[in-house]
Amino acid sequence: MAKVHRVSGYHQGKIDADIEAIWAVITDWGSLAWFDDGSNVEGMRLMESWLEGQPDVVPRTRVMGRGQGAVEQGAPEENREVLLLADPVAHRLYYDATDGFAPGIRNYIASWALDEQDDGGCLMTISSTFDVMPADLGEEQAAMLHGVYVAIVDSLQSYFARTSDQVKAG
Repeated sequence: MAKVHRVSGYHQGKIDADIEAIWAVITDWGSLAWFDDGSNVEGMRLMESWLEGQPDVVPRTRVMGRGQGAVEQGAPEENREVLLLADPVAHRLYYDATDGFAPGIRNYIASWALDEQDDGGCLMTISSTFDVMPADLGEEQAAMLHGVYVAIVDSLQSYFARTSDQVKAG
C-alpha cells in the first residue's frame, strides 16, 4: 500500500493596493504578467501563461508553460490551473492544479482570499491542501509551495508598487 503525505499550506501577507484592483489582476486568470517567482532553476521557471476558456466564465483554465528542462526536473512542461469559483463579493477564489505539476503532488486545491484593511490595503490569505507521493517528499514539497505563496504576495505587492510609481510619474 502506497503511503501518502497529506499537506496543508498557508500564507498571509499584506498588499498595499485597493481590493478591487487586486481582484481584477488575480482573476485575469490567463495572465501572470504580475508574477515573478524568482526562480532560476533550469526548466522550472514560468515562461508563459495563457487562458483556455472564456475570460469571465467559471470554470476556466490557466495554462502555464515552463522551460524545456521541466521534465528533467520531474515536472510537466505545462501545468493547468482550473479556476473553480470566483466570488467577487467575498473576494475569494478556489482553483485546482494538474496532478504532478511538481514531483509527487496530487489532488491540489487552493483558495485565495482578500480582506480589505482600514489603510486601503489588503490582507491576502492563501491556503491549500494536497497529497504527496511518495510520502518522503511531503515536507520538501510543502516548503517549495510555501515559497511560491510568499512569491505570489510579494509579486503582487511589487506589481502594485510599480503601478503606483508609474501613475505618480505619469
